[in-house]
Amino acid sequence: MHTTLTITRTTLRNKRISLLAFALAAGFFHWLVAASFPAIGGIATVQSTVQTFPPGLRTLLKLAPNLQAGFGVQDYLAFSWFHPLFLGLGSAFVVTRATDALAGAVETGAAYLLLSRPVPRRALVVGKMGEMAVGAAAIVSTAWLGLWIGAVTTLGGDLPFGRYALVALVAWLLFCALGAGALLISSCTGRTDISGALGSAWTLVAFVLDVIPQVANSPVGVLNPWHHYFPQAIVATGKLDLMEIAVLVGWIVLGTMAAVVVFGRRDLV
Repeated sequence: MHTTLTITRTTLRNKRISLLAFALAAGFFHWLVAASFPAIGGIATVQSTVQTFPPGLRTLLKLAPNLQAGFGVQDYLAFSWFHPLFLGLGSAFVVTRATDALAGAVETGAAYLLLSRPVPRRALVVGKMGEMAVGAAAIVSTAWLGLWIGAVTTLGGDLPFGRYALVALVAWLLFCALGAGALLISSCTGRTDISGALGSAWTLVAFVLDVIPQVANSPVGVLNPWHHYFPQAIVATGKLDLMEIAVLVGWIVLGTMAAVVVFGRRDLV
């Protein structure tokens, strides 16, 4: 355990600049979404724009349930948690971290130096996953803080910020689940180009499959991490679906365990 925590702390320290950049970008984006709301014409403009969305786009953006009851300010802010820019930031962070964690360490030779000491391979995998989880937590926390600052200074404080915190929690679990899948891919190869490409493909293909009704509504669709991320529903109800949380946690635990097994048994040469 001590070795695992040491690897997590060391990686966080070495990569603190890039983590800061990701976190500030997420925070600035959410602040901008809230702060720019009056400038785009307010709720009237937003509602008229959203009403023009075809059904397919509504499904893609997971907006349909809210349109039945009207699309208000809190729904507009909830949409920022499903915006491609925010999702792209989080996905890019975990994929790059997962790629560098194992495939990158093998390719550069850093893994050989570290494992030449009495360091179990599982400690390396779990320690890197820990750094990824802490980093993703920093990103979603900064995003929530940016949203809060922007909303309080521009729209007032009468908004369900606690519900946005729940969305941030699920976003963190989603990014960690995607990261665990990318880490499993990284554990299978010693080339960063292959790991990065397949890790990116994993996040994108999973996202696309979740918007294809034939797949999303099938029994297999329930296993897709993206299937359990619905910011609009969380903000509307203020509740979390425990089954959805369980699926995301399952991805994190099982993905990390699988990466430990694969990386522990493979030949690193």
